[in-house]
Amino acid sequence: METPIVLPQPLIVPISTKHYRLVQDYVYEWDLAGGRNRITVPKGFVHDGASVPRLAWSLSGLSPDGLIRAAALVHDWIYRHGGKLPAGSQQYLDVDGSWCDTYGSWSRQDTDRLFARIMREAGVSKWKRRMAYRAVRWFGGSSWQG
Repeated sequence: METPIVLPQPLIVPISTKHYRLVQDYVYEWDLAGGRNRITVPKGFVHDGASVPRLAWSLSGLSPDGLIRAAALVHDWIYRHGGKLPAGSQQYLDVDGSWCDTYGSWSRQDTDRLFARIMREAGVSKWKRRMAYRAVRWFGGSSWQG
């Protein structure tokens, strides 16, 4: 049994039946290749939550909100920019303890993998993560802004 990491969820408010607005900056941090990284999604970003079709909600128990919220937010932020994030939203922790901008691009596949990682850290069950990951791999291409 996997033990979820305590992952803070983004604070969002609904602004329509299909869209949410981020109320405060959301920062997701993770370790990669021996270094600390972070992505910041800025306050005011509007997204559609997890774009889970209603049929999938009933089959999987996934919904556009809930434990999948943080993963969907970060995923949508990267997709919206086609993997090329604006200055200040992607950083790494330098050896002196300061955060430094990084300008590398994300591939769609790596973005989808990050989506799965964040879901795992939020406590989404393995089979639900797999279902959501496969859905974005199969059907998410039209949303990629690259």
